[in-house]
This record gives sequence, C-alpha cells and structure tokens, in this order.
Amino acid sequence: PAGVPFTVILNAGETWSGVSVSQSANQRPAGTTVISDKPIAITIKDDSMNGAPYGGCADLMGDQLVPIPILGQEYITLKGYLNGSDRVFVLATQNNTQITIDGNIVGTLNAGQTYVHVQSATTAYIQSSFPVYVLHTTGFGCEVGGAVLPPVRCTGSQQIGFTRSTTEFFALNLMVETGGEGNFTLNGNPGLIQSGNFNPVPGSGGNWMYAQIQFNTSDIPAGQASLIQNSSHLFHMGII
Repeated sequence: PAGVPFTVILNAGETWSGVSVSQSANQRPAGTTVISDKPIAITIKDDSMNGAPYGGCADLMGDQLVPIPILGQEYITLKGYLNGSDRVFVLATQNNTQITIDGNIVGTLNAGQTYVHVQSATTAYIQSSFPVYVLHTTGFGCEVGGAVLPPVRCTGSQQIGFTRSTTEFFALNLMVETGGEGNFTLNGNPGLIQSGNFNPVPGSGGNWMYAQIQFNTSDIPAGQASLIQNSSHLFHMGII
C-alpha cells in the first residue's frame, strides 16, 4: 500500500522486483523513496508501453536510476520524432520545489510529486529550485522510448561511441555549450556535424546550442562502430 514502509534484505547479486498493481497512472510507484545501507542499483521499466496517441506501437521503456546526490537543477530536453508531443516527467526530491520551463514558472512540487510537461516545442529548458529527476519519453513515429536525463552542468563527454543497429530511421540529438558547436567530428569527418546544424536553446540565455540531425547509412553504416568527438567541449548526445 502507498506510504507504508517495508524492508527487503538482499545478499550480493540478489534482486528484488516490484510490480504495479494496475496499469493506471495513479497506481504506479512514482515518488517512492528507497534508502539502502550498502550500494545498490535500481532500474525502472515499463513493458509494453502503449503509444496509442502516436499510432499504437507497444515498446519497452526503461533506464537505470541515479542517486539523489548527483541530480541537478538545470536540464534541457530535445524533442524526438514521435507522431505527437513528447512527455517530460519532473520529480521533486524536496518540498516546495519550484519548476520553471523556458523561463515560466509551471508549478511547485513537494518531495515525490511529479510535474508532466507535454513538449511540442523542439526544446525545453528546465530549471528547479532544488534537485529533481527528469525522465524524457520520446521516439519516432509510434515507437516510444525514454531515458533518465543528466543535468547539463558539469556533465557530458568529449567523445561517445555507439553502433547503429539497423538501417531504419536514425537521428542524433546533440547539445553543447555555445562555442563548441563547430568542433565536432563523426568518425574523423568534420563535415557531418557542422556549426550550421546548431541553434540556440531558447531560455538558456544563449549559453547552450542544440542540433537534430538525421543520417543515412552511407554516413553512419549499420552494424559498425561509430565515434563522435568534440575537440573543445563536453557534449550530450541522444540516439533515436
């Protein structure tokens, strides 16, 4: 039952799994707090999540959660290619958490409460008065997926490797601080990701740039390893 604490004791390598009692949104365990006396890993998943508003596909969505101490107060979401708006779930970890999106205050949350942002714009610049989780649901067509996002400050990578698994639709979402947009290479080629692909993130005061680029199989072959590098800045990348 909601709000009733209980204890699970695990040995190394053991797993405890909890399942919602209903598929209704208000019966899901969002806002649950887990405290452990030794390091643990927590994953969430929803299978199969029905993309009925987008055309009816059913897909697995899930991710590994991060501990509260490494959360942030500034996030940027880049819309995918669904047949409709994305969904962004912002979950508070402290009471009286004020949520601002694109410079507009959209609500105040207590610990464990969630604000759902229906994202039709290309970007959303999210700020909070206390650290929050941000889960982004996106995809292409009616194929839905999602991920827990990292905060934008003091995070990112200067190189990311990936493999394109099929010849189906493939796009990259890229985000970098202003000044780094012209310093990308893809598999050593500086011509595939250029500064002209980038635009400023609205609401960020010109501090962040984003790009959404679709690639064919001649640029990124299926079944082969690829590497994106930036010679000057950390960056964030999403694959759709």
